Amino acid sequence: VRFDKLNRFETPSITLCNPGSVCKNGCLTNVVGMLSGTEAEEGDYNFNSTSEFNFRINRITYDDKDDTAYSLSMYKAIQNKRLLFVEDVGYFVIKGVEDTIDNGIQYKDVRAVSVEEELANKKIPFIKDGTYKFVSTGGKDDEVGILNLIVGSNPLWTVGHVDDSLVLKYRTFEDVDVNLNCLAFLLQNVQDAFECIVLFDTINRTVNVYDQETYVNHTDIHITNRDLINSINITENGDDIYTALSVVGGENITISAINPLGTNVVYDFSHYKDWMSNDLRDRLTSWEDEGAK
Repeated sequence: VRFDKLNRFETPSITLCNPGSVCKNGCLTNVVGMLSGTEAEEGDYNFNSTSEFNFRINRITYDDKDDTAYSLSMYKAIQNKRLLFVEDVGYFVIKGVEDTIDNGIQYKDVRAVSVEEELANKKIPFIKDGTYKFVSTGGKDDEVGILNLIVGSNPLWTVGHVDDSLVLKYRTFEDVDVNLNCLAFLLQNVQDAFECIVLFDTINRTVNVYDQETYVNHTDIHITNRDLINSINITENGDDIYTALSVVGGENITISAINPLGTNVVYDFSHYKDWMSNDLRDRLTSWEDEGAK
């Protein structure tokens, strides 16, 4: 979020591009043009997941005929699958366009998702059963890393930063679903197997990977709900209060072997405990303590 000298919010510029556009040294390729007349810009930016950028653009008639012709051409050019480059944020793929005429005013509501969508549209290459190194180090006889294999199947994407602690890790993959797309494989299989965090640079189309153990910087700062929430409303439903829960799983999997009671049922009487008589509460507490041993 940026503000001008008068402390007014600055809307980032939006450039319409054709698929395949890249950002090189701050310059965009395959540019269709700059968008104007936009409003209600809304960014939903997610960590370690795809993000969204939505806005409305009005069809505007200017006093100058050339300005009107350019504005109309850009309005018509907003189509699904084209790219939006949001200044300082990155590329987004247009996923939905709704064209509306209301009381003589024509506008389009545009929904776009971040450019990781390109990875989601690409199936993973065949991965035969075996043990794979995480990433290639560039040596002459270096084996291909699983990260390079996945990212390399997408021509516009490259491997960016990789934490040193991950470089030499090996993991075994078996019976990998060939219907998985590259994005799902990175965010599910790779993250789980190598205990890492995959983040995407949507400006330069690089895949950066960090070790889960070292990514978070621990500080002495403590933040509670009281520091952040101005108001809150908590609603309880009486029908959702249970004192006993039977836990079962597929293929006859049960918890009886690890449950101190030797059954598939776990109990929680905490909601009613303060309402009990002293004798009943003491007996219940003793029973809970005995089960916890």
